[in-house]
Amino acid sequence: EVGATSTSLQVLRNGETLYDRDQAFGGAQLTQMIARTYGFSLEEAETKKRAADLPDDYPTQVLAPYMDSLTQEVARALQFFYRATPFGRVDYILLAGGSSALPGLAEKITATASVACMVINPFEGMAVAETVREKKLRSQAPSYLTCCGLAMRRFMQ
Repeated sequence: EVGATSTSLQVLRNGETLYDRDQAFGGAQLTQMIARTYGFSLEEAETKKRAADLPDDYPTQVLAPYMDSLTQEVARALQFFYRATPFGRVDYILLAGGSSALPGLAEKITATASVACMVINPFEGMAVAETVREKKLRSQAPSYLTCCGLAMRRFMQ
């Protein structure tokens, strides 16, 4: 999960957690890079990031370096897993959290880590009320993984 202040890697096998590691790198670093590069306050940078209201050079000047760093953090976390356990591979990576839906991130991680990677949608297969703005829900779906899991927990007991 790529959270605001940290990225966490959990490796599961048959529903059991084999490995869990947090690294201090998350979406807040992207916000800080935006603020620093364009002279925005952190609040302005966050608002502009969420609204996709950023300068034309944002993809090359800010987003690409951020995605490179995030990809390296994920690859590094996998290397720690490989060294700390007898397991030499993982089958796939499921990305969650706000920054996980960045365009091209899953493909970049797949190429760097040599592991299939996809962005998780916890609402897949769920009925959604007609009053819900479906496009917005889909774009924010990876952010709601923990919420959905906690909400579903009571039905699985």
